[in-house]
Amino acid sequence: MNGDCSPIHTLVDAGCVQENFIHINFEKTFQKLEKFLSLADKRMTEETRWLKENEIDLILSDASSLPLKAGNALGIPSILICNFTWHDIYSHFPGAGKWQGILDALKEEYAHASLQILPQCHIINDVIENKKEVGFIARKGKNVKNRLEQVLGASFRDKTVLFIYLGDTGSQSVQWENLKQLKDVIFITRDPLPGNLPNLFVLDDRFLYQDLIASSDIVCTKAGYSTLATAFAHGKPVLSCSRQHFHEFEVMRDYMDQKQVGLIMDSKKFFACDWGEDIERARKLTVEGKVPLNGEEEVLKIINSFFKP
Repeated sequence: MNGDCSPIHTLVDAGCVQENFIHINFEKTFQKLEKFLSLADKRMTEETRWLKENEIDLILSDASSLPLKAGNALGIPSILICNFTWHDIYSHFPGAGKWQGILDALKEEYAHASLQILPQCHIINDVIENKKEVGFIARKGKNVKNRLEQVLGASFRDKTVLFIYLGDTGSQSVQWENLKQLKDVIFITRDPLPGNLPNLFVLDDRFLYQDLIASSDIVCTKAGYSTLATAFAHGKPVLSCSRQHFHEFEVMRDYMDQKQVGLIMDSKKFFACDWGEDIERARKLTVEGKVPLNGEEEVLKIINSFFKP
């Protein structure tokens, strides 16, 4: 094995149809899932053929269920590495009852996993028999605050630096202009946000997400796993907003509340950018020593154990 790899782009799950970064169109999401699963037999044939041709010995999947079933059919062990399954998410949507057929099909695919590795903030299911909990899995960044000051021509001295990551869906409905009232806060982001505010800086891909998180005091996010994990790995408290009927958010909300490592804002306050009081509260939170980290090291040990004689 020479260590080289080339990504192959293919559709592996249906995901969600989002109206903005916190609201999901449930009916359209189920319709998309139904269409995706209608091609399951064809995808299964293609997947098993690819696994055979490439002589695959172990399958690692992040939330995608079909490779688990394909691996089982060929006697290939598979590890699901994710804090939720799509069955966990869809089955908690309003109206899920009338889509029970496709939910059962999805559930059956997940049941073929040899093992599910559960990072922190996970949803426990009764579908996959073997499970192993680990710490947060996160990309590590470096503090580039000095470089940011040089590029932006702004001083971060005595200011709170807040990194924003909401994605590129529906953030235009947020009243971003109100951020300029928070004069003691500097906001940095790579999202497509307004670039005409004196204290909001929209950066490009010269700056890595994990480096921007490492260079911030607080992380503001829609409470997706990767951003939370990276924030906590760098000791940064999190600000987020309420998100209805998305089961992963409920788990993350409870986790942040229990560990006291983040705050959830009311969605009206969030969309109005009425963040001042919550930023002050978040500044007083600490993360160090409160959450299990280095999950990636635990995962590597588990993977290696599959190859030991």
